[in-house]
Amino acid sequence: MALAERLFVLQYGAERVSKGLSLRGGDPRHLYWEPLVGILVETSAGWVLFDTGMSRRNHDSADVERVYRDAGSPVDAEPWHLAPAPPIGRSTWGLAGDPLAAALAPIGLVPGDLALAVVSHLHWDHTGGIPTLAEAGVEVVLHCDELAWARSGRARFEEGFDPTDWSVPSTRWRTVDTETELAPGVTVLPTPGHTPGHVSLEVQLPSTGTWIFTADATDLAQNLLDAVPCGSCAGGTAEDEQMATESLQSLLARARAADARLVPGHDQVVVTAIRHPPGGHR
Repeated sequence: MALAERLFVLQYGAERVSKGLSLRGGDPRHLYWEPLVGILVETSAGWVLFDTGMSRRNHDSADVERVYRDAGSPVDAEPWHLAPAPPIGRSTWGLAGDPLAAALAPIGLVPGDLALAVVSHLHWDHTGGIPTLAEAGVEVVLHCDELAWARSGRARFEEGFDPTDWSVPSTRWRTVDTETELAPGVTVLPTPGHTPGHVSLEVQLPSTGTWIFTADATDLAQNLLDAVPCGSCAGGTAEDEQMATESLQSLLARARAADARLVPGHDQVVVTAIRHPPGGHR
């Protein structure tokens, strides 16, 4: 079996959100700074990126800030004790300039060096780099159900979707509908529920074995430790919640079978712990 070569963990910024959005039954008054994470994988077929963070436009947007505040995210609650330290007075922060380009730069890459990008789902904290990828001519992989959801008109700005990110005409979309190996050692896994076409990513490396990156199928380590599904399902139906539960169970079972490193999508403690060494994880 062909494997990927190495892996880098990127942090584009962070957002302040309610635990009730991340954990079903979580206290909505309990707020976290949750990192905006990307996974960069080198393969024999080129560099593959998983998720793109939030755009500079949305980090600086008064309308986006209003959505966070309306969702119960006061900026003066619960001091933050970990690095990187968030700014005062905002509900998000991002790397200077274009956060996607800024995250790639320390590794010596620019967006045009990517062979392929995968977007887990279309919430704006994952889609901000799509216009940058479109400009660079990089193909973007998305589940077909997610693209259909976006184009249905049900993906509302007030619920964290920004059509500007996915409406650039030059975007080179590639849709998938089943588990699909995209490059040697890199496989996309359908994990619907949080959104109708949400996907996670499995990476197989020669020294450290199998990694599974759940994105928003599980935001926090607590989702995985206590087997509690995500707290927010964009579709809003009992069927969506059931899919979220089944996706969590599938991820846990897959990780057990492969003795995989199972990485939640928005946990700063975990992201800090798995920060890549010089040269990446191998």
